[in-house]
Amino acid sequence: MEDVIDIISYLLDHLDDDMVEDHLRAVGFADGDIQRALDWMEGFAVEEQEATSARSLRAYHPYELQNLSVAARGQLHDWERLGVINGAMRERIIDRLLALELDDTDLETLDWVTFMVMANDPGPEAFWVDALLGDNGARILH
Repeated sequence: MEDVIDIISYLLDHLDDDMVEDHLRAVGFADGDIQRALDWMEGFAVEEQEATSARSLRAYHPYELQNLSVAARGQLHDWERLGVINGAMRERIIDRLLALELDDTDLETLDWVTFMVMANDPGPEAFWVDALLGDNGARILH
């Protein structure tokens, strides 16, 4: 799955190129990984979900419990409690994390996906992106 994350990173650097798929093949990515990365990016085009109540409680499905680490779920809860993300943003982050089909989600992957979701969101939460990751991509908010 790291290849899919590499492809997505490459796409972000080359989105203005009309021949992204050809370039990805040329640099050695597999067709299946390319398609999964493109499908993952299309997930940002999904309509925005309704905002949840500030007092709502998120119950996780067993599949989510299996695929999202305790640390990742705790971090999402902390960010929501602190007002860094709202309920709709949390759901988009969870959706994009699960779409990666990872066996487990570490905090580094959570930070990266959160950055991607926030960067693709026109709302005010986008201003928090710099608070999540430092200049070198390192985690600075705990």
